[in-house]
Amino acid sequence: MRDCVILAGGDLRGTVRIPAGALLLCADCGYRHAQRLGLVPDILMGDFDSFTEQLPENCEILRHPAEKDETDTMLAVYCGRDRGCTRFHIYGAFGGARLDHSIANLQMLHHMALQGLHGILYDGETQVTVQLAGTLRYPQKHGYLSLFSLTDVCTGLTVKGVKYPLQDAELTNAFPLGVSNEILEDAAEITLQSGALLVMQTVLSPDASIGIY
Repeated sequence: MRDCVILAGGDLRGTVRIPAGALLLCADCGYRHAQRLGLVPDILMGDFDSFTEQLPENCEILRHPAEKDETDTMLAVYCGRDRGCTRFHIYGAFGGARLDHSIANLQMLHHMALQGLHGILYDGETQVTVQLAGTLRYPQKHGYLSLFSLTDVCTGLTVKGVKYPLQDAELTNAFPLGVSNEILEDAAEITLQSGALLVMQTVLSPDASIGIY
């Protein structure tokens, strides 16, 4: 399973962690984050409607038309997939001047899961991913665990090892029943029968500094 790290153009808080051997992509003005952190991406891509400065010469450039169905971040995911990556760490996916892009990135996670790709969005000390049907374990992070239904309904939801357990429950996308739970054991075990579940973990002691690891 090869990792891909994507720097998108939203706000960047916390630490950027780059696994060994990961492919590093920048989506449009996400390249400014790379510049600030002293990183050289493997690939810089986008329609460059946001990043209008001179393009670098020390990485591959992939230019796309401004009129397209995919966001620049989604195109970066496709690029990573085509280069053999199946696990994606995406930074700068929230905030900035475009709330619509934040929502688009949450929907992108759902699309990735349906494609068999594992995506994680990072916002400071918050991590967001999507779980489809099956059972997964989420390690304790000494903070909050929140669950939201991306589909009309998530059925057969069982959550163990948490302060507020659930057994064969339903979540809908019309009421935030799953917000602000806490993991009490080494890991929470989440089983889902059907639907798409947005899983959000937030550490209680966020570090607002920006760095790389």
